[in-house]
Amino acid sequence: MGKYEVHGGVKRDFDLHAGPVESEGDCKQFGDRLWADVARVLEVSFAGSPGEPGDRGSHRYRFEDDAMSVSLYVDEGEPGWVFEKVPAMLTARSRSESAETRQLAEKLYAGLVATGTCFVAVFAEDGMPIDANFDIGDDW
Repeated sequence: MGKYEVHGGVKRDFDLHAGPVESEGDCKQFGDRLWADVARVLEVSFAGSPGEPGDRGSHRYRFEDDAMSVSLYVDEGEPGWVFEKVPAMLTARSRSESAETRQLAEKLYAGLVATGTCFVAVFAEDGMPIDANFDIGDDW
């Protein structure tokens, strides 16, 4: 049984938090690149789902089809907290009979880490960290 499977279930969600390994300028620039990476990893086109500006410089992205729903929220991060390093919150939910939500989370984590351009941390629905490609500390 894998790391994600023990936290999975029919209605369980996973939150992936991501951030740039190197500074990318503003959160829109990073969000646009991350959104393109997510589309590539999931092998879908987000061409009709560009980001929309939110409040205080944030950016939101959303995609839905019969197989999945994916959302991304990017802001400047919360200083002094692990989320300062990974200010983007990505959630993908399966709507398919052939793939579980945990499988989408595993695929996204592996694909985003493989780019070498993102720090990624995955949290279970209850806030418990499951996976990260950087040290998030032990204060959970």
